Amino acid sequence: MASEIKVDTISEKTSAGGVTIDGLLIKDGGISGDVSLIGTTPTFTIGDAGAEDAALVFDGNAQDFYIALDDSADDLVIGKGSTVGTTPAVSIDENLQVIVHDNLSLLSDSSVLKFGTDGDTTLTHTDGTGLTLNSTNKLCFNDASQFIQGSSATVLSIGATDEIDLTATAVDLNGTLNVSGVATFQSTPVFPDGSLAIADLDIDGGTDIGANLVDADLLIVDDGAGGTNRKTAMSRIKTYIGDSTLNEPIFQAYPSASHDQTISNDTLTVVEFDAETFDPDSKFASNAFTPTVAGKYFVYVNVAFASTDVEALSLYITKNGTNVNRIEVRTSASGTQSQAFNMCGAIDCDADDAIGVKLYLTNDDITVYDFESAHTRTVFCGFRIGD
Repeated sequence: MASEIKVDTISEKTSAGGVTIDGLLIKDGGISGDVSLIGTTPTFTIGDAGAEDAALVFDGNAQDFYIALDDSADDLVIGKGSTVGTTPAVSIDENLQVIVHDNLSLLSDSSVLKFGTDGDTTLTHTDGTGLTLNSTNKLCFNDASQFIQGSSATVLSIGATDEIDLTATAVDLNGTLNVSGVATFQSTPVFPDGSLAIADLDIDGGTDIGANLVDADLLIVDDGAGGTNRKTAMSRIKTYIGDSTLNEPIFQAYPSASHDQTISNDTLTVVEFDAETFDPDSKFASNAFTPTVAGKYFVYVNVAFASTDVEALSLYITKNGTNVNRIEVRTSASGTQSQAFNMCGAIDCDADDAIGVKLYLTNDDITVYDFESAHTRTVFCGFRIGD
């Protein structure tokens, strides 16, 4: 069937002027005028399936742009310039993956990016604040076990398969710290002054920690009473420079070989002890034991002496210079005699109480033997037995 063109008006002009069809000018391979594809399913095809780039080029005054099929990459490309493949901006490949070759700007406030076929995960621009992941969805790393998640309206959860590693010069924690597992600190933890209140520490919800400020002791009391009831299991830990020892004061003192003491008749006299067998907490000094830890103390004293005509002798255990325990011995011996007598008792002490020994005798002077003499030894000792 012969082809035909039906037009209302056709004007034939010279080749220099082109051909005008209903006001549409066709000249030198170009079309001047508006073109509309009309109909129910209009189609405009560029290219003939050949191995060539097919492009729609926009010839601008200052800048050209193109929409093209880049045959070498088999991608639909939107780019800058007039040469296909040069300076691409957006590409769509055969798998419908969209590639943005530079910055992508969503310029409206509250812009939303949706993910998934049903758009169940969204990332929303929160004006003036940042980006918001919807609902309780997770931002995952490597796999679903490592994530950051707003698990509720008030709780932010951070999960990891094995470890969460925070690397910073300082980590500032504002709020309550709840450790459900094992907490491991450096070999010598350091707490700045005022950052750790002893009374606020709580171990496993039932064991309180208190402080004996008199001697800088740390008290761990298994009674949940904040250290007020110390009659249950208790440890006192006293820290020394380079060492930590259990602070349960104990001592033994005696007069040295060069320290025979003469005690005069009718005079209440402090018995002198100038040497120590042991005193690990350094609580014995100036003939007295000052424990600095309150409690009940067992005290024992034995005095060896030489006399001639002593009629009566009283031995006292004193607290802060006041007699608290006393024993009296009466003797009718004449001539120089070596004798000894002793006593013991339990004394209730405050931390700063000083425990000592005194002698009182009638009728004659005596000489107290030193610890190393051949006679019965003079010794003063004691230790803490409880609260």
